Amino acid sequence: MHQLMVTWTDIFNGIGDLCTNGIFPILRALGHKPNILLGGIIVGLLFYWMYKIPQLNKEAEEKGTLK
Repeated sequence: MHQLMVTWTDIFNGIGDLCTNGIFPILRALGHKPNILLGGIIVGLLFYWMYKIPQLNKEAEEKGTLK
């Protein structure tokens, strides 16, 4: 009976091949669009959090809990 033996080298080479042949060409084709999208999401979430902090502080003062 033949056993299948997978080594760590096979796993890491497989991950490298996936990135080289699968993911990187897609990212190259998209250009800066993913960077702009992720940056916009982060900035939007930061503005939301800055909007939310005063509300949470006011609620904490009213309830007498920690800020």
